[in-house]
Amino acid sequence: SSDDDNSVSINSDLVGAWSAIITDSTGATANQILTLNSDATGSVSNLWDNGEIWSSAVVWSSTSATLTLTTSENNETDSAEYELSNNNDTCVITLSNGIVNVYTRI
Repeated sequence: SSDDDNSVSINSDLVGAWSAIITDSTGATANQILTLNSDATGSVSNLWDNGEIWSSAVVWSSTSATLTLTTSENNETDSAEYELSNNNDTCVITLSNGIVNVYTRI
């Protein structure tokens, strides 16, 4: 990280591509690919069980325990607790609504 006042805080252990089966509040599931780049940009792509595809560019930041994503598609910002394990190849993300998603590094 740099000493720039504009720099965004990120945990470099999160940088990379991640895959998970996610569940929304209605119980629908999707195969999600989350890509987090070292410049605090990235993308998210969901292939829902009904065949619908949703994707968006994201900007992200993190602390040692919280991941914050803002999607460009709907300009929503969400923060969630995360925990890395398995040599940083598994990331468990707990959303504010209590839903837990387990991501595996691709």
